[in-house]
Amino acid sequence: EFFSLYGVNRARNWHDFLVALSHQTAPVLNYLYADQDGNIGYSLAGKIPVRSRSPSFLPLEGWSRRDEWQGYIPFTELPRLYNPPEGVIATANNKPVDGSYRHTISGFFEPPYRIQRIRSLLAEKNRWSVDDMAKMQMDVVSLHAKTLLNHLRADLSQLVVDGAKTKNVADRLLKWDGHCHGDSVEAAIYHVFYHRLTVNLLMPLLGEELFFGYTEIFNQSLVPVDRILANPNSVWFTDCSRLKLVARSLEQAVDELAHALGGNIARWRWGRIHTLFLNHNFGRLAFLRPCLSLGPFPSFGDNTTINLGFYRHSDPYRHTVGASLRAVIDFSDWRNSGFILPSGPSGHPFSPHYGDQATLWRSGRRISIFGSKPADRCLVLTPERCGTNEGTKPNPGIEVVEELPKDG
Repeated sequence: EFFSLYGVNRARNWHDFLVALSHQTAPVLNYLYADQDGNIGYSLAGKIPVRSRSPSFLPLEGWSRRDEWQGYIPFTELPRLYNPPEGVIATANNKPVDGSYRHTISGFFEPPYRIQRIRSLLAEKNRWSVDDMAKMQMDVVSLHAKTLLNHLRADLSQLVVDGAKTKNVADRLLKWDGHCHGDSVEAAIYHVFYHRLTVNLLMPLLGEELFFGYTEIFNQSLVPVDRILANPNSVWFTDCSRLKLVARSLEQAVDELAHALGGNIARWRWGRIHTLFLNHNFGRLAFLRPCLSLGPFPSFGDNTTINLGFYRHSDPYRHTVGASLRAVIDFSDWRNSGFILPSGPSGHPFSPHYGDQATLWRSGRRISIFGSKPADRCLVLTPERCGTNEGTKPNPGIEVVEELPKDG
């Protein structure tokens, strides 16, 4: 939707911004707005069909007209915020409306944990600096882990009381603060434990093929599994109690970690199994991978942390999805703004800029939009000049400046 993006880039105010978004068709996207006058806004944009009945995840009767779309949700009725009273707007692919909204947008949103963590941090104080916002982007507290472990507290406490062989690791989980740093032992124990919980709960009933199909998008299965685990009286525990499921899954987690990382529990660090490869497209060819890929790096976070460390049940615990761009913008002084990419701005493996941002990205640092000193090389694009006296239109010029003057 280039026309919509063109309008957004030229918008001078909230009205212009909305006019541009009204042309958005697909994909449906969350847009955030801010300006130098201190105004903030949010709008969903894109064409969402109005359906004649409640949407289903099952195939519909394509030969029947009763499931035909009834047009699209009017743009003016899509979710929107402008200068809300709380003074902040946050979005993390979460459900943007409550039950009072009369249209159906989708049945698939990210679990609520990331947006809850963001809102919790934003509520801690009224004034935020650029560095404060950058620090928030690196937050790795897993509210999902804290919530689930609270649901399982009685079962884990029972293992400690019974003196089970997993007593020590159960006690560690009960005392854990939910931080998923790369050097966290508890984060490693928890995520292997959660993987085993999910496998042991679902796979006996679903079978291997359906299990991996259902859980391939990790966060699709996360909330339903959490609801089951939160209720010890669920029908899912008719043949095997939740306590037995927890005990068996924790034993398997301990065995898996000991096999992979050795018997010294101090070496069971999350970053040793939760690793990140930054791959070039051609790196999918095995013989090219060593010279094109960056990593592996010890990684951080999980599927629900602000600093996303997404992995899949089919390939635990390899970090596969994360921030493709981090940016902090200061509208009061653009010189304070900065950004960072996971690897570098160049896709050429032999360029010095192929991976020169990887270390900065991993450590939470950023590059100033303006830079602190003149670059050694600069690409200058000269716009085309129209209507010359000679009646010709010279081609746009591209000038490469090898060495910039010392004074910039």
